[in-house]
Amino acid sequence: IVSGLAAAARKGILIKGGVYLENGRNLALLALDKTGTLTHGKPVQTDSLNLLGMEEPSHAIWAASLAARSDHPVSLALARHAAEQGQTLRDVADFEALPGRGTKGVVDGALLYLGNHRLVEELGLCSAQLEQRLEALERQGKSVVVLCDEQRALMLFAVADTVRQSSREAVAELHELGVRTCMLSGDNAHTAAAIAEQVGVDEARGDLLPADKLAWVEARQAQGEVVGMVGRWHERCST
Repeated sequence: IVSGLAAAARKGILIKGGVYLENGRNLALLALDKTGTLTHGKPVQTDSLNLLGMEEPSHAIWAASLAARSDHPVSLALARHAAEQGQTLRDVADFEALPGRGTKGVVDGALLYLGNHRLVEELGLCSAQLEQRLEALERQGKSVVVLCDEQRALMLFAVADTVRQSSREAVAELHELGVRTCMLSGDNAHTAAAIAEQVGVDEARGDLLPADKLAWVEARQAQGEVVGMVGRWHERCST
């Protein structure tokens, strides 16, 4: 056991104790985070579309101003793009992170939301036309966020991340060991499925809040399965 713990430590793996090392041989299912685990976690903005049928430069600046206040990889991609374009951001008042959904804040006196498909649905601002646009981008494996005010969806932004080559190799090796894999993502189901297919993961579940991911793992454990978790999402479940 001591030799195993030492060998793992040399590879940068910290194991809490011998009992956990021994229990590893019973691992049947591994739950994987998407962003930063299966992917590089450095998405870049690829698309933007004004939803009001006319160009309004302030909308992109409003979105970037909200995004710059967040530490989520998708928001950081929007903020980086704005910086590359030389945009001057606005002050944001009453900023609030909405876990699993996005952010909100007051910019130029207007209450604005920047978030995912789930948030737009909750705000009651999703239309059939917007659904089509979102789905088309999501099926390309892109993550989409929408800027909204209290009455309308104003502008959408899409970002794309790249899959780690090591992820494909690791998943294949896990399958050879008889370990099933499932990707649990807060991203939409279409994007989750596209990334899972690229990596070779057995199952993908999207549109999950951090608490939903933890509940999924606990449900499998209640069925007697030994479940492992890889990623940072389980840290956020307790915050």
